Order: sequence, then structure tokens, then C-alpha cells
Amino acid sequence: MDFKWIKKPQTAAQKARKGTEKEQSEGRRLSRPAFVLIALVAVAFLIYSMISIINIKSQIRERKAELEELNEQITVQEIKNAEIQKLYDSTGTDSDFSTLAEQIARDDLDYVKEGERVFVNVAGD
Repeated sequence: MDFKWIKKPQTAAQKARKGTEKEQSEGRRLSRPAFVLIALVAVAFLIYSMISIINIKSQIRERKAELEELNEQITVQEIKNAEIQKLYDSTGTDSDFSTLAEQIARDDLDYVKEGERVFVNVAGD
């Protein structure tokens, strides 16, 4: 026996549903200009993001360099503070320390007491 395959007839509801499915699938597809526009926006966003990341990385590098420099300054100041503390401890009394501090201020830092007159030898002798 030979069977012949025949497609069942569709009901009106099935035909209507099939017609709306075609319309919906056609409506879902993007037109070529819309697709190109979306692709360009996506590429522009990626480029902007990459530039922003590179800029942020350079700022981080700069801040790290500043931090390193400040840490060095802190270390130098701590050493100076330790030397001053050692000097203060070795002099014994506050009056000895104040005399030593006054001497350093006059000789090394060119300070004078209030009301003192300063004479400068302009001849260089």
C-alpha cells in the first residue's frame, strides 16, 4: 500500500495566528540604517570608555608618584625630628636646649631677636 501524505486543512484561527506571527517577525527585524546607527553608538561608547580608562590610569600613576614623594618628605622630617629629640635629650635642661636652639636659629637660619639691630657688611670684608 502506498500512502500519500496530505496536509491537514488549517482552521481560520490557525490562519489568523500565522498571519500575525509573520507580521511580528517582520516587525522585530531592524532596518539596515537602524542597525548601522546602533552599531555606531556602541562603537562610540566603547571608544569613550577606553579613553576614560586610560585617563584614569594616568591619574592614578600621578597620584602614586605624589604619594611616594610625600612619603619621602615624611621620612626626612621624621629623621630631623629624631635628631632634634636626641639633641634635646642630650642637653639635659630646657635652658640648655633653648640656648642651643637660639644659637642654631642665629647661625644657620639667620634669625634675630625682636628689637635687635642687624648690621650687614656690604664691603664684604
